[in-house]
Amino acid sequence: MADRQKVIKGLEETEIMLTQAVDRGGEMAVMGAFKCLNSVTDALALLKEQEAVEPEVEVMNEIDRLYRCPKCHKCFFYEKQKYCDQCGQAVKLYE
Repeated sequence: MADRQKVIKGLEETEIMLTQAVDRGGEMAVMGAFKCLNSVTDALALLKEQEAVEPEVEVMNEIDRLYRCPKCHKCFFYEKQKYCDQCGQAVKLYE
């Protein structure tokens, strides 16, 4: 299975090269590169959107914490969840 960060880095590099090709090339080359560029840009946006993020933490007292999804703000029991059950956002676990 491909490493997520490696794929994202490769897509980012491809996006840069396609942008340069669109800026330089002839009509057919530009049209093909532009179509590829749009696909790569969309793929990057989807991959980055799925990256795990740290939850919002609200300190209730010295012991209790309330965790919320940073995307939809739903409360959840952080230690047990890797994803928000409301919107599906991946959540980083403290290590």
